[in-house]
Amino acid sequence: MKISHKVLPGVFVLLSVVAVGSRQPLATAGDDWPQWRGPHSDGISRETGLLTDWSEQKPKVLWQQALGSGFSSISVVGDRLYTMAAVDDVEYTFCLDTDTGNLVWRVPIGARRVDPQGGDGPRSTPTVVNDVVYTLGAEGRLMCLDARTGRERWQRNILEDFSAENLHWGVSTSPYVDGDNLLVNVGGPGASVVAFEKRTGNVAWQNLDDVAGYASPIKINVTGPDGANVPELVFFCGRSLIGVSPADGSLHWRHEWITTSNMNIATPIYEPRSRLLFISASRDTGRCATYRLTAHDGSVACELVYRNQEMKNHYNSCVLIDGYLYGFDNSILKCIQLETGQVMWVDRTVGKGSLVAAQGHLFVLGERGDLAVVEATPREYREKGRMQAFDSSRAWSPPALANGRLYVRDLEKIACLDIGAR
Repeated sequence: MKISHKVLPGVFVLLSVVAVGSRQPLATAGDDWPQWRGPHSDGISRETGLLTDWSEQKPKVLWQQALGSGFSSISVVGDRLYTMAAVDDVEYTFCLDTDTGNLVWRVPIGARRVDPQGGDGPRSTPTVVNDVVYTLGAEGRLMCLDARTGRERWQRNILEDFSAENLHWGVSTSPYVDGDNLLVNVGGPGASVVAFEKRTGNVAWQNLDDVAGYASPIKINVTGPDGANVPELVFFCGRSLIGVSPADGSLHWRHEWITTSNMNIATPIYEPRSRLLFISASRDTGRCATYRLTAHDGSVACELVYRNQEMKNHYNSCVLIDGYLYGFDNSILKCIQLETGQVMWVDRTVGKGSLVAAQGHLFVLGERGDLAVVEATPREYREKGRMQAFDSSRAWSPPALANGRLYVRDLEKIACLDIGAR
């Protein structure tokens, strides 16, 4: 089925908005947030000039919009914001103006994914590269759209094209661009991992039989004994962790990782100096592990360092700062040492949530819509202010941070906060 493109005017209820032309001060060194977990796929922004002490001055809410149902996070490039949500029976990719939150365009991407336990709609986050945006619906429709107009360039359905079964909670991985290729954990027979030509949507290569997980892939470089870097793609599949060659998808290594309902969700994290790779999963069989990677003769090997139950990420991922991981062990915010797994501190006041980091601080969003800024230090939990971004029961989508603004959303609405220092 081919989905036609249509630009629709004003479909939102505008709750509050900053007037056009009254742009708030930006951070002194801004940065876009073009994909899942930001510019470096690690949940960390390199911005400076941010407001990191909210004890006396809290961020200003610039606008808030009713959006639609979904768990898609947010990508921001320049003055445009991209996310996904379901309205009525259809899932859409949305483009909003970052100054006002007003709709620029929306494009249908497939039928609404219905979850009888609550939380309908898309799960994946758009990926923006140059003048195009790649989006992936919960029912498997992969699209390449013009970032400014929403015009379709190409589309295909990863479940239908590769005879893959959908996941229990729907396709959730986000597309990842590596050079000329667009990478997706499809999970089909002989097509667990697929590289599409990003300009055409044609298959560049496909390989393996691992069932799909909910996590998004990353690309890393592993330094060998001769100092040369060996590129590696890491996929956290439904029942395994694998490393493959970016050139052709050939397997370098595999570790079995069984989780209840194949719910491997959190994005892997890699520290290049120590060559340590961290993964985590929740549910009844939840645990985390760290592996050490070694490169030799153009290939990569992966060996377990430790495994424990101190950091069980559910729908979120950790961030790694100066050798310490900060993240949610289910509903408990923790700091643990990457190299040893030692717990440095715990905090239960935020409850379950997600986070991103910038300027040595954590911006923590609780699932009920409360937002805290916390110093990223292993010494102790050191909160520097808190506010209520909105009332919610399921703010599960990680925030995005771009050009001095923090974007947060829950299941049905989205808000923009000015965190540029004033």
